[in-house]
Amino acid sequence: MHARYVSVAFITALLQVPAFFSSCARQPASTEYTTKTRIYIKWTKIATPKALDLFFFETGGAQRLDAYQQLTDLEGEGRHYGLSGPGAGRLVVLSARPGATDSWMDIQNYGSLCKKTWRIEEEELEEPQLVAEALLEDGASRLSRLNLLPMLTEIRLSSLKADFSGRPYAGKKFQCHRIYLSYAAVEYKPLGPEGGHPVSWINPGALDSLATAALPHPEWFLKAGSSSMPMSFYCYANPASGAGVPRTRLVIEGSLDGTLCYYPVEIPDLAPARVYDLRLTLRRMGSPDPDFPTESGAVLVQTNLLPWDLPEAYTVSY
Repeated sequence: MHARYVSVAFITALLQVPAFFSSCARQPASTEYTTKTRIYIKWTKIATPKALDLFFFETGGAQRLDAYQQLTDLEGEGRHYGLSGPGAGRLVVLSARPGATDSWMDIQNYGSLCKKTWRIEEEELEEPQLVAEALLEDGASRLSRLNLLPMLTEIRLSSLKADFSGRPYAGKKFQCHRIYLSYAAVEYKPLGPEGGHPVSWINPGALDSLATAALPHPEWFLKAGSSSMPMSFYCYANPASGAGVPRTRLVIEGSLDGTLCYYPVEIPDLAPARVYDLRLTLRRMGSPDPDFPTESGAVLVQTNLLPWDLPEAYTVSY
C-alpha cells in the first residue's frame, strides 16, 4: 500500500525541504520522523542536478523504506537536510527531475530500489544520472558526506600512431576506417549489495551498425577513422569482475597493405566517473576478426586514468 505522510515533527524544516513522502509496509506515526540528518553533498562540476531524491532505508530485515523526500531549488553543492525515523539506516541519493515523484511510489525496500535500471538512452553528458549512498549511525542528529557520481565513463583516444619498423610491411600506410566500442555497457543497475553493475551491452564482438545508429548519441560508440583527435567515447562502467562479463574494448578498424584488420584493445576494470585516456601505437598486423585478439605486441597501449571532470592538455599524433 502506498501513501504520503506529512510529519508534524518537521514542519519547521519545510523552508529547507519542499516535500516529504513515506511509502512503507506499515503505517508509521508522524512522531517517528524526528531524526535529522545533515547531508553534505558534492557532485561533478559538469553534472549539476536539478533535484535530488532522498531515500532512507532500515538496515535490518527486509531493509524497508523508512522515509523519502525530494530536494529542489538546489543552490549548489553543500549542506542539505533530511528527516527519517530513529535507528541506524541507509541513505540513497539519486538525481531527479523536479516534481517527478510518482515513479518511486513502488519502492518498498532497498531491494526494490536496487532493481531500477538506468539506460544509456536516458543519459546526457551535461546532465547525467547521479547516485550516492551511505550507511547512517543511530542518533537524534547525524552527519553524512556524499559524493554524487555518474555511472558513465569516458574512453578518450588522444593518440594513434603506426610504427611497423622491422616488419615485411614496414613503410606501408595504415588506413583507419572507423573506431568503435565493443561490449559497451548500455544498461546499468547503479545500486546493489556489491555495488553497481552493467546488465546489457552493445556491439558484442562485431559492430552492430543499426543498433548503434538507433541510439540518441551514436557518436558515443562509433567514429569515422578520419575524425580529429582526441576522440571521446562514452558508455556505462564495466568492472568485468564477474564470470561471463565481457570486457569493454576500443576497436581500431582499418587496412594495412590492402588487408582489412582490427585492433581490439581491452579496457579492464572500467570504473564509473573516470576518463581512460589512451595513446596507441600499432606495431604489427591486426586481427582478421574484431572479436579475436591480436598477437602479443601488436599494439602498444599507454593509459592515463583521470577524474571525470578534469580537463587535460594533450598532443595529437596520428
